[in-house]
Amino acid sequence: MISVNLTTMKNAIIALFLATTINAQDPLRLLPNNYRVIFENDTVRVIHVIYRPHEKLAVHAHPSTPTLYAYLSDSGPVRFSHVEEKEKDFSIVRKPLKAGTFRLSPGRAEVHDVENLGDIPSEFLRIELRKVPLGFQKGDFRDTEPVDLTTSHTSVEFRGPSFRIDRIVAVPGHPIAIQDIDKPSLIVPFTQSTGNVHWLAAHEQLEVKASGSPNHLLRIVFD
Repeated sequence: MISVNLTTMKNAIIALFLATTINAQDPLRLLPNNYRVIFENDTVRVIHVIYRPHEKLAVHAHPSTPTLYAYLSDSGPVRFSHVEEKEKDFSIVRKPLKAGTFRLSPGRAEVHDVENLGDIPSEFLRIELRKVPLGFQKGDFRDTEPVDLTTSHTSVEFRGPSFRIDRIVAVPGHPIAIQDIDKPSLIVPFTQSTGNVHWLAAHEQLEVKASGSPNHLLRIVFD
């Protein structure tokens, strides 16, 4: 006689349904002109995202992975209309923001459409932190303070359970050598509109220079 745990079976069916739904609404397949992977390994997946002026994107899904959003351009307001359980659907409007800021989400599965309400594009990187525990903190962390781009400096912007985020600014004539550490890290430039990133292995060194204008970037250091 075979014993069946109905609760376990129900949970498995729900998990399979959600996985199938997310796969079917994968923005990399559904919206390739808006979402594209520019770097990926077992620690991070970096997706370049662009919402063009007044563009509306079809409903799509994102995984629950904790995520860092690095904003490459200034942006006007953007509306996100979330599709949840019928009685819990909701819309939020992301306020205008500045290039060089970032937001850190502790992770949450999302299914939504998107509408850029502004007259300018919104361009950013969606950096999925694959080894960071889901829900590692309560609520989002938002970096909204103006950044000093007049002097070369480094600063720690955030410390998490298995990573930290440093900000590095180099002005012309004053390069900064990124220190040799025994941990890998992801370099995220704000000053390249293409959104190029660079993975540094443990003990790999890098000098940040600037020519003509300041070089501004984030370094995500993983434990």
